[in-house]
Amino acid sequence: MIEWRGREMFRWTNLFRGFLMGICEIIPGVSSGTMALLLGIYEQFLGAISRIVSRHFKTAVLYLLPLVIGMGVAILTMSSLMDYLLTEHMVPTHWFFIGMVLGVIPMMFSISSYKTEFRPAHYIVIGLVIVLLYWMSTVNDTAAPAESIEISIPVLIGLFFSGMLASAVMLLPGISGSLMLLILGAYPVIMRAISEFTSLNFEVLPILIATGLGIVSGLLLASRGIQFLLRNYTYIMYAAIIGLLFGSVFPLYPGLPDAAGTWIASIVSLAAGLSISTYMGGKNKETI
Repeated sequence: MIEWRGREMFRWTNLFRGFLMGICEIIPGVSSGTMALLLGIYEQFLGAISRIVSRHFKTAVLYLLPLVIGMGVAILTMSSLMDYLLTEHMVPTHWFFIGMVLGVIPMMFSISSYKTEFRPAHYIVIGLVIVLLYWMSTVNDTAAPAESIEISIPVLIGLFFSGMLASAVMLLPGISGSLMLLILGAYPVIMRAISEFTSLNFEVLPILIATGLGIVSGLLLASRGIQFLLRNYTYIMYAAIIGLLFGSVFPLYPGLPDAAGTWIASIVSLAAGLSISTYMGGKNKETI
């Protein structure tokens, strides 16, 4: 397992990495943690977050700042494009992301040394996590878009805790924060608030602030917990991550294509996603 390196400072390449991670968080079912794995920065990412409240504060912030900026830019600029792709080309787009997720699994099996380290308990963990993700994918999956946004103290408190839980799970490869927001019923409200904010409607600012504070709190709490589990229960965590990757296919699965052109586009998209993530994963096998 790679330890977080304190000498890592502001890196401009992390702007692009953060951009890719931000795109993942827009799509329910795709995790920025998965993208961090593929980019080879998973342990450094967790370590930097956990050290924000330590004497390494300055170095951690310098490492995270370009990632956060990149994620923010992606969320603000790509939401409309993702909405278009998911509305007009939903099936091929989802198959692309399924390919991206499935392409990480061989890397995780390689990292986990499953042939020598896995016991029946590890495969039970994989199965239980897959079942859990299947159940989660069926909850609130028909939530209607928010036609109006009512701002009240209970709503803001609920959004704070929704953001906290979503950010905690987004650090885990295989389950996205947006999927958790969808399950909690907060996803339509937050997506609409982002859309309104980019249209210069600043009345939604309290919603974004409450959600943002929850996200920050969740990141700070969860990063230390995940690091602890990876260090002390390494192979059980690897098994859980593999289960999360398999299980994240359920919320992404769009059904089979219904036309020849869509079949071709979906197959090409699936192959492209698999190829990209397999290639990236092969270059970053020591990411955790």
